[in-house]
Amino acid sequence: MKLAEYASLDAVDLARLIATGETSADEVQRCALEAIDQLNPRLNFISGPVLRTPRWTPDAPMSGVPFLVKEGHGCKGFPLTMGSRLGAGLQAPADSAFAARLRASGVAILAATTAPEFGAYPVTESALHGATRNPWNLDHSPGGSSGGASAAVAAGVVPVAQASDGGGSIRGPAHCTGLFGLKPSRGRTPGEGGLFGFPHIHVTSRSVRDSAAFLDLLQGPCDGARYRLAPPLRPFLEEVRRDPGSLRIGFCRESPGCVPLSPQCRDAVEESARLLESLGHRVEEASPALSWGRLLGSFANVWPHPLPYAVGQLCRLAGRAAGPDMLDAQTLQLLEHASKLRVEDLLLAEAAFHEARIAVDRYFATYDLWLTPGGVRQAPRIGIYDPSREADDVLAASERVLHEYAAFTPVFNVTGHPAASIPLVQGSNGLPVGIQAAAAMGNEAVIFRLAAQLEQVRPWAGRFPPHSIFAAAPIPGRPAAPRA
Repeated sequence: MKLAEYASLDAVDLARLIATGETSADEVQRCALEAIDQLNPRLNFISGPVLRTPRWTPDAPMSGVPFLVKEGHGCKGFPLTMGSRLGAGLQAPADSAFAARLRASGVAILAATTAPEFGAYPVTESALHGATRNPWNLDHSPGGSSGGASAAVAAGVVPVAQASDGGGSIRGPAHCTGLFGLKPSRGRTPGEGGLFGFPHIHVTSRSVRDSAAFLDLLQGPCDGARYRLAPPLRPFLEEVRRDPGSLRIGFCRESPGCVPLSPQCRDAVEESARLLESLGHRVEEASPALSWGRLLGSFANVWPHPLPYAVGQLCRLAGRAAGPDMLDAQTLQLLEHASKLRVEDLLLAEAAFHEARIAVDRYFATYDLWLTPGGVRQAPRIGIYDPSREADDVLAASERVLHEYAAFTPVFNVTGHPAASIPLVQGSNGLPVGIQAAAAMGNEAVIFRLAAQLEQVRPWAGRFPPHSIFAAAPIPGRPAAPRA
């Protein structure tokens, strides 16, 4: 198999070719390793060593398909660094429940991807790793915290990679790099953290069906799970092939914060609404009755509440003390802020979050989907949110990031509803623009059906970053997207 062919195929196709003997797992993995060697020096998406002869489970749905895990997520033998100098050199001693399911799926895990320190930032930059770069434009970030995963998938290195989302960390990078990124419903996949259940774990992918196929393999509660959902009516991969019918869709084209939408993001959501209406959906401008200022302020205030515990655990494992030589400047500030949070602060935030859950539940009693921009702006430039630069007021800095860049994603970490970034539009400046689609609790199926319909009528498979930062030349007949 040539690298050009490999880079054009999704995980479902690669698994089929391996299973039927049309190619071998070794050949497919050779292509992935070649792409890592070719592109990691420019994009900087790998954390730790690369396995040249990975182990994988035979006779499984994804046997032999190359895969990357996210650093710090409990995959035995892979980096537990958390993007921090504090954890440099540490490896996970055992598999988490999520990692165990990944291994059972049959994937061949080649390496771990970069993340910002403790996943706390909307860009993938740290003193440990430096900056991970966006294959669409090297001056821009692929987002965070799953920026390494999204950079690798967007560049054709692997078709799918593990990602996690505590405030938009699957959807934000997908928006920045032109990928499909689903944050499942709370409780759909293993992986809970903090008092509020903000984190959700899944994958980022180029195709909608890859996301669905992996959710089938990864979904379901694990022992001790706080949140449990009814199992889906049918496999999610089947939903991708089903007609969505005529859906009632509300959309938002105004920023909920004090910073207006960029023209690219506003145009993208308006264009998407027109396309959906042309497909027979009932589309109107309508949003949940959210108190945005209270919601975003509460989120910014208590989001870092698990940080003292996480830093303490890493100190114990590494035998090092947290300080300016071990932690980025803003992480130290967030740590201090989180250490001063009172029970009253957490209860006040929970009251705001409960209000938001009620508003979103009531909205989905009327609408099947809520469509928003993937972000207030496109992929930010490298350095604009540099966590090594001390902030005058770290809480104000966090709120600024929400208002001017990531305003639309945290609400669904608060409420737990499923939401996905869909790469429907390519900006005229060459950078992707994601469209976020959210649905009622537990209803990933309707997101998959709609996203698959959009993928069919406006396919994004033929969009490639500039050739020099993509794993292979575009397949003949598939036009490349404009260069940034």
